[in-house]
Amino acid sequence: YVLDNYLATELHHHFDDYIVRENIWSKTNQVSSGSPTGLPHHSFWGATYFRDGMTLEKDMDKLHTMFPYYLNRRLQTEFGFKWVRFQYMGLNSQTQGLHGTCHQDCPPEDEWNISFLYYTNKFWEDAWGGDLRFYSTTEHGIHARDNNKEIASVKFKPNRLIMFDGRIPHGADAPTTKARYVDRKSVVVRGDEVRLVDKEEFYDANDRLSYI
Repeated sequence: YVLDNYLATELHHHFDDYIVRENIWSKTNQVSSGSPTGLPHHSFWGATYFRDGMTLEKDMDKLHTMFPYYLNRRLQTEFGFKWVRFQYMGLNSQTQGLHGTCHQDCPPEDEWNISFLYYTNKFWEDAWGGDLRFYSTTEHGIHARDNNKEIASVKFKPNRLIMFDGRIPHGADAPTTKARYVDRKSVVVRGDEVRLVDKEEFYDANDRLSYI
């Protein structure tokens, strides 16, 4: 599912400006290869907001978690679910040459998973590439792109939200040389299991939003 213009323009631009200035980035967002060399299939610039236990409340006093907390809460409320087994929320940044290799976000048996990608860039040209590609099977490295395994693709577009089944093999193209120094930035939110809920469950007895 693809939703364009997901956030109000002011909020979208504010968040992009903020993460550009953030100092939480590191070259650690990887898809492991299992190679005896220890080298990964791919390695992006990234930043981790939350992982596994989803203990967001303890981090609310930290400025850099305010927007991630809001976005996570908004996704659950608008799409009517709560995390049962949350996995990860963080940032990706790809520059020229940093192609995302074919991978899956969760094991095949996790039928109630969900994955989101939100694209934070304020501006992007079609000629800069950066498509998200979906594949019929998982192949190591970038071979799925070379072996005609692609079954669908979604263009990279500012303020675009993508929701999909994380079991589907996928990978994101790096920007082309025409993008020069511009990076392809995205927010990743995913979990291995969710449960569907009614709107009433998002509120406590005092009609306040429940942040559980």
